[in-house]
Order: sequence, then C-alpha cells, then structure tokens
Amino acid sequence: MTDSDWQAIWHSLHSLLGAKWTSHVLRLLTDGDHGFNDMKAELDGITATMLSRRLSELECHGLVDRSVEATTPPTTQYRLTDRGVAVAERLRALEDVVQVATCEKGENDCNDTTDCQITDDELCVTGISASE
Repeated sequence: MTDSDWQAIWHSLHSLLGAKWTSHVLRLLTDGDHGFNDMKAELDGITATMLSRRLSELECHGLVDRSVEATTPPTTQYRLTDRGVAVAERLRALEDVVQVATCEKGENDCNDTTDCQITDDELCVTGISASE
C-alpha cells in the first residue's frame, strides 16, 4: 500500500468518525436499539437535522442499521451493525488511551491516577503493551 493510499484511508476515516456528533451517536447505540426521538433526547444539543444526517451517513457506511415498523405512526429503530460494533469498540479503546494520557499529564480532574488507568485486558484490545 502506498503513502497516498494510507492518506486516503486516514482522510476517509477522519471525515466519517471525526464529524461532529458521530462518536456520540455510536456510543449511544452501543447501549442497544434506539428510536430517533429517544436518541435526540439523549444527545443533548443535537438538532434533528444533524442527527438525521449522522444516522444516514453511518447507515451508508454500514455501521448502523435502520428498521421501520409499519405502525401508526411508523416506528424507526436504529442499531449498530456488526461492523458498527467493531468500530465503536475501537473508538472506546482510543478514548481510554486518551484518558490515560490526559491523566498522566495532569490535565484531568483525577484525584487518584488509578481512576484514569485502564486494565491490562483493555490495553490488549488496543494492541498496546503494558510496558509502552
């Protein structure tokens, strides 16, 4: 794979996952299926337009599945696909690494650095050895 291939991959990754609210939507869906209005209520500050846009993008990329039940009014449920679960797990692992790094720099309100540490099992998920 060439450098330009890697740059294109990272650009696409950042465009999707770095977009405002995307990680919040993914994190919320890790709790299970949610309806649109339920998600809007849970994600304080997101507009209906933005939530709709993010869900459509995530669905287009195969990370979220949308199902519509023929009720009156129609009921729409969103859930993570297997691919979406895998991405959300990796984002969570990255969040843990950032949290540890932030605590180590003293940039967090941690009273005790053990509050900021992740376990060896969680380090294995990220591919980071405990000695790094």
